Amino acid sequence: MDIRLELLKNSIHDIIDSHLLDITINADEITNSTAVLALAQIQGIIKNDAYSDFEAIEEIVKVFEKYSLDFGNRHDF
Repeated sequence: MDIRLELLKNSIHDIIDSHLLDITINADEITNSTAVLALAQIQGIIKNDAYSDFEAIEEIVKVFEKYSLDFGNRHDF
């Protein structure tokens, strides 16, 4: 463990934490964000045992496409 790095992390944490107290966060905006909606759909796909592994991946890719999210070049077939 590098003590300098730990001290720096603690300082950054304290600065961020002190400024977060002044921020108002609307939970509805977070709940309805694209990221949360996409994650909820992906979670549903992963929990659904009716899909084979391949089918689950296909469905997850469809979620990425639905929200215009980049899924890289791993899905090129």
